[in-house]
Amino acid sequence: MKICVLTNPGARGEQEPRAFQLGGRRVPVIAILDRWEAPAHHYFQVRDYEGRRFVLKHDPQTGTWELEAVYGKRAVHPKQAQRTPA
Repeated sequence: MKICVLTNPGARGEQEPRAFQLGGRRVPVIAILDRWEAPAHHYFQVRDYEGRRFVLKHDPQTGTWELEAVYGKRAVHPKQAQRTPA
């Protein structure tokens, strides 16, 4: 799905996502969790305020961005969950 992405130049000079439009809403990028390159595209795994993760694909030749994947909130490990006294 093609999307509109707001970017800033990163430390390596490539454009990094800072926010994107999804369903009429602006989704701020809180963290870039991972990045990798393919022969013709750059990929970014990012996180939003709600803990959702997104994989964004950038074509540096055309400047277009696509949403490749969406993941829900990361599950809380049972040892990290707070326990309430019985």
